[in-house]
Amino acid sequence: MNISKINDTKQTIGFFATTIAWAFMNIANAIYIVIEDGKATDSGVIIFWSGLFIFLTWVLFLIWPIEKLNHSDPIFKTIIFIPLSILYAGIAYAIIVGSLFQSFELVLMFFPQALLVGFIFGLAYINLIKSKKVVDLLFGKPIIKMGFFLSPLLFLGLFLYLFPLVAPNIAYRFVPDAIRDNIVAKTIPKYSVGDEIEPLKKDLPGYLAHIKNGKGNMFATMEDFAFVLQVNCGKIIRLEYGKNQSEFDGTVYGKMTEKPCP
Repeated sequence: MNISKINDTKQTIGFFATTIAWAFMNIANAIYIVIEDGKATDSGVIIFWSGLFIFLTWVLFLIWPIEKLNHSDPIFKTIIFIPLSILYAGIAYAIIVGSLFQSFELVLMFFPQALLVGFIFGLAYINLIKSKKVVDLLFGKPIIKMGFFLSPLLFLGLFLYLFPLVAPNIAYRFVPDAIRDNIVAKTIPKYSVGDEIEPLKKDLPGYLAHIKNGKGNMFATMEDFAFVLQVNCGKIIRLEYGKNQSEFDGTVYGKMTEKPCP
């Protein structure tokens, strides 16, 4: 492959591979937390801090070697490059996090995620840089480079906006708390008194888990939404909501859910 084309595009590909690694790590981490805890309550925090640390890693540990190393060297053979990327990511992570927080326990806590980032980065970079189509595209159309450098915003838009918009019942467990509240605020008004409760529980998986055997109550307040929900005999018998509690009576009337089912 043309060396001048590689030299012209390698930093763009390096940044894009870093973004892919960051995005994949956050998706894998969210899935793991959902399996363990039922919902990824800290996904927003992890997205922010992991993005900051991975950006620092790119600036401090990747720009210079990508610029200086000869991509025709044996180190860029897939079987060598990927293991080295895993090792390098672990070292870079330990240096950055260890120097900032001086906590061995904290370094160990997220060390597996750092190794995963190294693996995905190595896999993505080596395949992209060896792709003649990708290199020619970036070399021939410099404006596309800007799109590659904006790829973190694309991931955030897909994960934090499009995913909840297209599949809110699936996204509910994975997205940050603020977006989860927004899904609740958009879902609750779709239902009314007399509706079965099970479809609502499926639309908000885990949120109404305490409503069991077709009976239960729920009162909640969020930043721009509040509601009271009462269920008996598998159906919604009371549902009131508004932008805040002052717009409706938030009292939970226990006797409503004590009536025998027909």
